[in-house]
Amino acid sequence: MTVTRGTSNSNDRGSAAQRRVRKQWLLDTFGNGEHAYCCFLGCKEALTFETITVDRFPIPGCEGGTYKRGNIRPMCGFHNSSTGAKLGAQRTKEKKEAEKKNV
Repeated sequence: MTVTRGTSNSNDRGSAAQRRVRKQWLLDTFGNGEHAYCCFLGCKEALTFETITVDRFPIPGCEGGTYKRGNIRPMCGFHNSSTGAKLGAQRTKEKKEAEKKNV
């Protein structure tokens, strides 16, 4: 019997159990079940269950991408954090340029 404390996990990443299942799915689909490689171009880092991170691709999170199986791929922590920051900065720059044109 599951006991709830009146809270819900409305986080779009899902519950901890869902994230564990998703990580294992990435290892099974993109690797051999124990190891997978980072999908960043040129990166050869072998990822394990403990080191794998989930990248939303082809639709990034800032464009409404979800953590569904058709929109995720494995990525190392270094590249996952660096690509998100670049994409966010690029979108901010484009938004400011569009605002200048409309003024």
